[in-house]
Amino acid sequence: MHKISPQSVQMAQKHALQSLEHGKSVEELGKRLQSNDQSKQEIGQSIEASGKTIQKQAQESLEKAQELKEDRSVEIFSESVQAHINASQNHIEAVKEFQKGLRTDLDDHKCSEPKHE
Repeated sequence: MHKISPQSVQMAQKHALQSLEHGKSVEELGKRLQSNDQSKQEIGQSIEASGKTIQKQAQESLEKAQELKEDRSVEIFSESVQAHINASQNHIEAVKEFQKGLRTDLDDHKCSEPKHE
C-alpha cells in the first residue's frame, strides 16, 4: 500500500490553514459589505455565507491532514485534498460574486454620469 510522504502531510496542513484564513477573510468582507452599504445586503450575505462554508471545508481538510500524521494512507490524503478543493471552489465563487457586484456598481455609475456633448 502507498504511503503519503511527511512533506505531503505538511503541505496538506499548510494549505488547509491557508484556506481557513481565506474563509475568515471572505466572511469578514461579506459582513463589511452588509454594514457599509444597504444596497449590498444580499451580496454581502451571500459572500459571508461563502466564507463560513470555506471555513467549514477548510476545517475538514485540516482534520484529515492532521489524521495523516497517524495514518498516511492515500485515502485520507485524498479526502483532505477533496475538502481543500471544495473550499477553493467556494472561494472562487465568492470572488465571482464580489466581481459581479463591482460590475453592477460600475454600470450604475456609468449610467448616472452626465453626458458631455
